[in-house]
Amino acid sequence: MSDIQNKWFAARVRDKQEFFVRDRIEKMKTENGLGVECYLPTKIVVRQLKYRRKRVEIPLIKNLLFIRCTKQTALDLANRYGIPLFYMKDLFTHNLLVVPDKQMDDFRFMLDLSPDAVSFDNSSLVVGSKVKVIKGEFAGVEGLVGTESNRTYVVIRIHGILTASIKIPKSYLKPIE
Repeated sequence: MSDIQNKWFAARVRDKQEFFVRDRIEKMKTENGLGVECYLPTKIVVRQLKYRRKRVEIPLIKNLLFIRCTKQTALDLANRYGIPLFYMKDLFTHNLLVVPDKQMDDFRFMLDLSPDAVSFDNSSLVVGSKVKVIKGEFAGVEGLVGTESNRTYVVIRIHGILTASIKIPKSYLKPIE
């Protein structure tokens, strides 16, 4: 991995600290001019309070942030600037876990287009071959075929972190080698 290229890194944060860490990184970005992009997948839900309802933004994945920057900047965020985050490591190389740009783009595209239709799973639910969606809203997304209860899903895996899947008709899929 080149230390001067921007890469997506997966980082864990303490419980209920996702927004705090995201806001702190954004503040550091503006104050220090750091080349950092922070992505926290969220959704808006309606919570029933005692006498009223309130719209609240909540994280889709607990305790997880994605940060795009150079390796040195990523390490500086935690060590030099004291931002409380813990980078996930690749189990085989013991280096920081890097999420490929294509996987991250597809993951963000799925969440931006239809966040309520996406389901998450930290286990390996993948049972098929590699496919590309050729029709519909998700045209261009590449992933693996998964099936559950006679339903077909396209599964996007961010290795070592999670699996995101969305229901897609079989006729919309094209196998790729």
